[in-house]
Amino acid sequence: MTSYFGKKIALFQSEVKSQKEALSIIATCLYQTGLVKDSFAENVLKREEVFPTGLLINDVGIAIPHTDAEHVNDSQIAFMSLKKPVTFYEMGTADKEISVSLIFMLALKEPHAQLEMLQKLITMFQKKEVVQKLQAVNNTEEYYQIIEKEGFV
Repeated sequence: MTSYFGKKIALFQSEVKSQKEALSIIATCLYQTGLVKDSFAENVLKREEVFPTGLLINDVGIAIPHTDAEHVNDSQIAFMSLKKPVTFYEMGTADKEISVSLIFMLALKEPHAQLEMLQKLITMFQKKEVVQKLQAVNNTEEYYQIIEKEGFV
């Protein structure tokens, strides 16, 4: 699991105006680090329109945007917490809005790893105290302590 968080792409208390802006910023960080191809950002945005990734767990909106492995050079999971939530649609719907304040963007090279990682993340999101810590965290060291404690690193 270490490689999924190895590049330490984590943005805290970001101020964005929209879902698109948030996703573009995270995707740009992944691209600038060489982890994804230049097609990644566009395909994350397209996929989010067709297959929304918002989840409401314990009254907290969390999104897990991702796209196909062909747009990824090296596997990585990037994190962004938001100062003010932005609107995503709920996973499995096209019209139920969720105010999202935590985003975990998956850039996974192995397609089979996606489902396993989604399940592991959702298990972590069900722990209310962990989600509260993720909402409050504002530095890389604290963030990685949380992730490590949850068995991701």
